[in-house]
Amino acid sequence: MAYVALYRKYRPITFDNILGQESVTKILKNQIKTGKISHAYLFSGTRGTGKTSAAKVFARAINCLNPKDGEPCNECEICKSILSGNTTDVIEMDAASNNSVENIRQIRQEVVYATVDVKYRVYIIDEVHMLTTSAFNALLKTLEEPPENVVFILATTEQHKIPVTILSRCLRFDFNRISEENIIERLKYVLNEENIKYEDEAVEYIAKLADGGMRDALSILDRCISENQEKLEYNSILNIVGAIDRDVITNTVQNILDYDAIKANENTDLVIKKGKDLRQFAYELNEEFLKLLISNKDENLKTRYIKIIDRLSKLDNELKQSIRPEIVLKACIVELCSGTISSYTKDSIETDKTSDVLLKKISSLEQEVLALKENINKLQTGKIINKEIAPKKEKLSVNNKKEEKNIDTKILESDIKYTDFEYAEDVKKKIIESGKIKLYSALAGAKIIDTDSFIGIITTNSFAYNILRQEESISGIKEVLLNEFSIDKPVRVELNEQNEEESISIEKMFAENDVKYTKID
Repeated sequence: MAYVALYRKYRPITFDNILGQESVTKILKNQIKTGKISHAYLFSGTRGTGKTSAAKVFARAINCLNPKDGEPCNECEICKSILSGNTTDVIEMDAASNNSVENIRQIRQEVVYATVDVKYRVYIIDEVHMLTTSAFNALLKTLEEPPENVVFILATTEQHKIPVTILSRCLRFDFNRISEENIIERLKYVLNEENIKYEDEAVEYIAKLADGGMRDALSILDRCISENQEKLEYNSILNIVGAIDRDVITNTVQNILDYDAIKANENTDLVIKKGKDLRQFAYELNEEFLKLLISNKDENLKTRYIKIIDRLSKLDNELKQSIRPEIVLKACIVELCSGTISSYTKDSIETDKTSDVLLKKISSLEQEVLALKENINKLQTGKIINKEIAPKKEKLSVNNKKEEKNIDTKILESDIKYTDFEYAEDVKKKIIESGKIKLYSALAGAKIIDTDSFIGIITTNSFAYNILRQEESISGIKEVLLNEFSIDKPVRVELNEQNEEESISIEKMFAENDVKYTKID
């Protein structure tokens, strides 16, 4: 018999076997027990969290001849037929490769026929967000009013890409990332079943690499035990997955804290020369600084850690897009070591052991800015108006369009009055302290405003917008607002697409460095 991958061999066959999704499986089991079966379901969540497995279990349970407490018996003829894939009434379709309108029209033609040997015909459409617009439109009517014996189960990793018209016709369930504890427990069960000895440290490291996905964890385990089928060892896993030496990570973190750019880049060179994944290196550095942030009580150090974490979070996207990622990485390491991202005052810098170096850099920057200002005045002619950086406005409305370019036009057009949210930085701080790096990265560059009826979050980054508008992100922000500031308002996220190249603005550079300047009209 051909070898079966571990993630297929140990795929859950009952709801109780699905890890970390108890809130979802409980509702599905209750529906089966009461016979209140909906016509369409949407399972959304990150990869490897049990969406397709739950769909297959549900398909068997609603057709099982002898269901037990909402679970399929997996012993009757129908359960065995579905498990072996011999029935024509449980259809699993991958929308990534069958995404055209013709594929959906075929389904519309099939649903009118009676089932052959089961009570319900079930369509499981995986990665449904990959369907074309025409395909979604073709699915609408069938999805809303299918025959009584037809059930649709849609699965997706990107719910925000699905049209609202489809979402409103489905009973939605969100599958959460699986905790490391649950993954470790399951991996140990698999290893015991396979009669393979293991080191606890090795199992814990695989669970960490899986990033909340059980399928990823089993795939990594499969790869590792292929190397050594007698015992799973931590050191062998590091070699197999190409992990970075922990000493290099620890030393680089300490170099950054000591403002030692030379030694930090020497350690970075070791990573580059060994051909390690630079994005993984940045991720592990971020993990270490997050641990320091959580364990440290010094507010000044916490502020620096937050800024470092924020910068490393942005670095991941820069490395992904760059054709020379090693240069981008080294430049970032130098920036982290220079201390320019830290919000130190001169008083606090004078107490630091690198105060002299930092003060010289600040003085040099001031001289360069003054020289640049003088050159601009010489090159330009016309009326000179003295102007200082404008303070933050207390109240904003539609009349401030020209002065406040970062506010989303949708809010402006609706005549909603708002103010800058006074706890914006505190909210971001609480988010990062809770360990939600991805959410903090998306929120870091966004503007938060306060209105009478809602808290608004405006971002100019479409990638950040897609993260912020997820239900999990909005729930996390609302939880911080309620628990920390006793604010119970809806959270509204909007995207402001700008065409202005503000990143190269000289005025912006002056503003960021709190420099007074003159503007020539």
